[in-house]
Amino acid sequence: MMKHTIRLLVAVVLLCNVAFAQSVDEGKKFFYYEKYNSAKDALEKALEAKPGDVDAAYWLGQTLIELKDIAGAEKVYQTALQGKGSDPLLLVGMGHVELMMHKANDARQRFETAISLTKGKNIDILNAIGRANANAPDGDAKYAIEKLTQATQVKRFKDPFVYINMGDAYRKLLDGGQAVTSYQNALSLDPNLAEAEYKIGKIYVTQGNEQANIFLKHYENAVATDAAYAPAYYELYAYWYSRDVNKARDYFEKYKNNTDFTPSVEAEEISLVYASGDFKGAIEKADEKLQKEGDNASPKLYRVKGYAYDKLGDSLNALKNMELFFEKADSSLFLPDNYVKMAEISAKFPDRADQADEYFNIAIGMDTVVKDRVEYATAASNMYKKIGNRARSADWLTRILTLDTSYGKIELFYAGWENFYGEQYQTADSIFNLYKEKYPEDVQGFYGGFRTKWTIDSTMELGLPVQDAEKFAELASQDSVKYKSQLLLAYGYLAGYNANQLKDYETAIHYLDKMISLDPTNVDAQNNREILEKALERPQPKSGTQANKSASPPDKPSKR
Repeated sequence: MMKHTIRLLVAVVLLCNVAFAQSVDEGKKFFYYEKYNSAKDALEKALEAKPGDVDAAYWLGQTLIELKDIAGAEKVYQTALQGKGSDPLLLVGMGHVELMMHKANDARQRFETAISLTKGKNIDILNAIGRANANAPDGDAKYAIEKLTQATQVKRFKDPFVYINMGDAYRKLLDGGQAVTSYQNALSLDPNLAEAEYKIGKIYVTQGNEQANIFLKHYENAVATDAAYAPAYYELYAYWYSRDVNKARDYFEKYKNNTDFTPSVEAEEISLVYASGDFKGAIEKADEKLQKEGDNASPKLYRVKGYAYDKLGDSLNALKNMELFFEKADSSLFLPDNYVKMAEISAKFPDRADQADEYFNIAIGMDTVVKDRVEYATAASNMYKKIGNRARSADWLTRILTLDTSYGKIELFYAGWENFYGEQYQTADSIFNLYKEKYPEDVQGFYGGFRTKWTIDSTMELGLPVQDAEKFAELASQDSVKYKSQLLLAYGYLAGYNANQLKDYETAIHYLDKMISLDPTNVDAQNNREILEKALERPQPKSGTQANKSASPPDKPSKR
């Protein structure tokens, strides 16, 4: 009887151990798929079943960090360390928490102690240190790469997640090439690792939508490899959200079916109502959810309402809901476009217009893609131009020249003329000078310089526009049909300047003849020519005599 009892007890213990191991593994699996609520539940059960288990405690702490519960993670590690003393993995976990609490020096001591305790030969410890430093805002990416590289040199190394974390560390250093290489190394160890494909795609996203074919392919590869990998579905949904709502809806359904259905996911589902064009419906559904769930509702619902109200032309409610979104949501939810929207809404209120620039600047600061930053600056310019503030519109187009130093003719052209119309003539002249230096055979820089200098020197006393007007006329005369109106203006200025300021009537007649050749019906040019011809027939008084002072110069050609 005793033997049977012992066998039964052994069997029960074995079954419990198997169930416990499955619970920890299940929690780690949920963590991989970013199903953090499910991971938390599984790991809490595992730790409850076996309070002293280091693996369960470590991964529960990591899960709580992902859920932004830093205090909860700290408590888990402190409790575990009280029972286990200086366990290396728990020390690393606590170091990760300290990085999140901006205690980098304390964290580094924890990491070095853990390395010392394992003599620098434990792959799991080195990998955990790499993960902490690659992912925590205050983490040292170079230190992470150093320790992860050390892990790859340990005998019998074959852990692809070391390369995943190494890729994340290179991403943190903005070294996309090395990041991709690291993720590819992970795939060489595990060709079915969806996370590696997904993260390669994330690298190409930072290079702008010109790389869409590449990053979409990697996202598709990720879900083809592992149909349960929700993060890739989310990126596919996000890409198609503003491009093809039907495609976005299909990807969202796959995402929803493979992730924890949280209030945040529910808010995304309501945002698809907005994307389909049903703005009133989106507001109604968001209000219904906010009333039902109160403080537990996702702050994303306020963003949906803000965008929807803006589409409906209700700027007051749009502003109110966007302010609630920024007040209640975690900063990880803030997107550059949210700040652009806030800027556009704020500019509609005179007492908040000055804040619009701040929001545009935040959007630019958040994005590392040069093209995107230029688009935000262009959006700012367009917004100010729409509300009649040409000077501020010009400021933003000028800013583009510093955001993208590879600017060309188009950027210089629009920046120059917007400054001209915004009455910022010195800036306009400087930009047209850049145009002339970069494109000396192009008419636009010289024409812009001529018009700007003429506005600065409106009385013609200084003759500032002469050089630009002459060069423009030389270049533009090669296609006088295309540049007819601009040439008439330049010839008219040169005729007036020579007649009124230099008293060089012959040169003035020369330019009037050019005007008449382009436009034989130009009565002003013909009349002024006759006046100058008669002036040439009369004896010319000496310079400074009373007769010279009383002579009536021909009319200055008007600016047309």
